[in-house]
Amino acid sequence: MKSSIFFHVFLLTLSAQSQIRFQGQPVPVIDLNSSRGQNYVVLHPKFAELAFTEESGGSGGENEIVEMKSDSARVFVFRDWLSTKGMVSPLGFTDESLFYNQVMFDKGSYKGVVIKINQKDRKREKVNIPFMKNKSPIQSGCISENGQYMILSMESNNTYGVEDLYLSRKKADGNWSSFDNLGAGLNTEYQEITPFLAVDNKTLFFATNGRDGKGGFDLFYSIRQDDSWRNWSEPINLGNQINSSGSETSFAFRDGEDWAYFVSSKDSDGYGDIMKIKILEDIAKDTTLIDQPVAVDSMEREQPTSVLMKVVDASSYVQIPSVLITPLKKFNNTSGRFILDSILGSEVEVKSKGYLSKVIHIDSSFLTGENVVALNAVSKGNTIQLDKVLFQRGTANLVLGSEKELDLVVEVMNDNPRIKILLKGHTDNTGDPVKNIGLSKARVKTVKEYILSKGISPYRVRGKGFGENQPIASNETEETRKLNRRVEFEVIDD
Repeated sequence: MKSSIFFHVFLLTLSAQSQIRFQGQPVPVIDLNSSRGQNYVVLHPKFAELAFTEESGGSGGENEIVEMKSDSARVFVFRDWLSTKGMVSPLGFTDESLFYNQVMFDKGSYKGVVIKINQKDRKREKVNIPFMKNKSPIQSGCISENGQYMILSMESNNTYGVEDLYLSRKKADGNWSSFDNLGAGLNTEYQEITPFLAVDNKTLFFATNGRDGKGGFDLFYSIRQDDSWRNWSEPINLGNQINSSGSETSFAFRDGEDWAYFVSSKDSDGYGDIMKIKILEDIAKDTTLIDQPVAVDSMEREQPTSVLMKVVDASSYVQIPSVLITPLKKFNNTSGRFILDSILGSEVEVKSKGYLSKVIHIDSSFLTGENVVALNAVSKGNTIQLDKVLFQRGTANLVLGSEKELDLVVEVMNDNPRIKILLKGHTDNTGDPVKNIGLSKARVKTVKEYILSKGISPYRVRGKGFGENQPIASNETEETRKLNRRVEFEVIDD
């Protein structure tokens, strides 16, 4: 073990009243770590209990949870028994229950659920959360200290990219509300995972690979600015004491205790180890909701139930004749304006002849005002950016879920058989320019191969990689650099 004569203090100003300080350097929790790898750490907010997932290579029985005693806590170990077919991970504790995530692969798609275990009689039950839909093999989350809020990382229909952070509130009757996306202030086109909400119910810690960082996933924090849960302060990196060239996730701590825990893959051969670091925190506890569950039902009854929507041309913003395809019915309107009832939680495809379709998820944000859906025309000379086609960082491997937008490209090419396209790949200016050209070409090749695999003739699809040579935004900040990392297609014949 290395020793150091240096004394480190890292200070984060969370608000005028709330500060958090780290002292010293992280150390591994030796009695919890193993060669199998650890992940998804959650802490009981009041008692010396914690839970985490241990990779098991598919061994172990279904839903196997091993209870053990460490040097200082009661521990629940979730065996990752689904291996490549899915996963399990602890979600959080309440006074009598342990909640966990379960994702299964069934009939060609992933399905995520939340399970609750009563710690007295060990009975398990599925938590009924309206319209919950996770299409990713990964699901993680947390429950607030007062048991009133559940935050999940998952890929739902209204995601900004892949896994986003979503909020469910506990209702007055003890059930949970449907999930709402926490907004673009937190979520990026990449992955936001392992959220942890501090006792003030405002300070949110999470891991992401969608912002400037030290390695794969870095830990950040942000502060909720109002009761909408969609307005957040600019996320701030936890810094070099926590984040490394590996990946750091699952940050958590108990109110009033001396240690914060997280998972790091640095110096662990790619597997996660549970680490801890001395913490001095001063976050004011939120007492406004204790024993006073939010009466979401009454608020929901006061909300409008109709969705107003108009479909426009993305260039002119002129309304265009459109078709809306819902799970139960198809709607046509020559004016491009729709008033729809009873579609909250549904996935809707918006189509118009000669335009690239969009698939959108109707959540509660659609209930206020008129919603504008802008479609891009597939006419000669027009270039259309594929916002939802994403790649694993530094590779040409598609992120799970990118195929949905590519399927829309296939659909519009089938509907318009004379169309020919040029796929164009772009990067930002970080890294070697020559390698960036190669990466952009490789990504275009991946997209082209996917489109051709759906039966589109090769003579209709060309491709070219431009590297960093055609930016559409500044490369000075990460927020603008990410706009330059894109795949688009130009219509070269219609």
